[in-house]
Amino acid sequence: MLNLGYDIAKFRSDLFYDDFNSRLAATGRAYAPHYVLWDCTRRCNLHCVHCGAAKEKYSAELSNEEVKRVIDELAAMRVRFFAATGGEPLLRSDLLDVLRYACGKGLNTGFATNGFFIDEAKAAEIKDTGISSIQVSLDGLHDAHNAIRGNAQSFQNAVCAIRLLLAEGIPVVTAATTITKMNYGQISGLRNLMAGLGVRMWRICLVMPIGRARSSELHLEPGQLKGLLEFVEENNKNGYPVKITLGENMPFLANFEKRIRSEPNACPVGFTACCLGVDGNVRGCPEMPDRPENREGNVLEKPFAKIWNEGFKKYRVRAAINDSDCSCCASKKSCFGGCWVMHEAQGEQCIYRLLGEKPPLTR
Repeated sequence: MLNLGYDIAKFRSDLFYDDFNSRLAATGRAYAPHYVLWDCTRRCNLHCVHCGAAKEKYSAELSNEEVKRVIDELAAMRVRFFAATGGEPLLRSDLLDVLRYACGKGLNTGFATNGFFIDEAKAAEIKDTGISSIQVSLDGLHDAHNAIRGNAQSFQNAVCAIRLLLAEGIPVVTAATTITKMNYGQISGLRNLMAGLGVRMWRICLVMPIGRARSSELHLEPGQLKGLLEFVEENNKNGYPVKITLGENMPFLANFEKRIRSEPNACPVGFTACCLGVDGNVRGCPEMPDRPENREGNVLEKPFAKIWNEGFKKYRVRAAINDSDCSCCASKKSCFGGCWVMHEAQGEQCIYRLLGEKPPLTR
């Protein structure tokens, strides 16, 4: 499919990755990540059926002072964005203090929340930090959302939080939905709800085969995934007020790629993004299991810049496309092996197979 704008963006993206590795090889110093996600806590007040954060528990979390020391390092490296996820980040009593500090150091900030604890006073306090963006999870209409989240008040609290944050004038307020068999049939109704609330950005992700979602019972069938992508294409082409973006676990969309996206969305781990873990271990992303093979180093033991420069080797050489299932695929230099988490969780990460199609082979 011809899409000149996409093709130009793809060319620039490939140049960046090549230059990134050339610079690292020549100097031993990588370009700084664009954003660092802080997996700040695994504590949560809800019990979601698809929760990936439930895969680990921690006896200790980075202290306020330890996180701020890392923020000083990120600011010195000129990292652009620092955002918190969890668990429920607002269960850290110092969350907004940390984000205010990061903002004061010149970083753009944000966090993802279930919205449960956001009332008028909290929304005003969040605005006062100087936050750039906030993401509120909304996983279905009233009954479905409450069933998925395991709490009868979760829907009304999430909707109220979105209204309050928009009223406060937070620069970017995004609603996020993890699509499963439990809510697939509600995507049109959810769009109408978003539009009525005044949401302009809607982020959709597929369920990840980790934590409580290891069972395939929640995962979309091929026809449902195709229907979801057709819905996104129709929405974005027809000028609906709610713009839909797709999450990082959908980095390549096969024949839908140029129909939906204006630029590539390859997995950013090791090139433009990474995760600061609950206890200081640095790994690829928050969904990636915190196991020794996924840890690049701990910020309590060595500087973040050293971890960034010396780690993430398998991502930077695109090791995933050496997999026997990927090495002969004609799309490997666009897909780069798909989502690492889905791949390593032994789920199905190949977009063609997820759509019920055969991957195009080079031979």
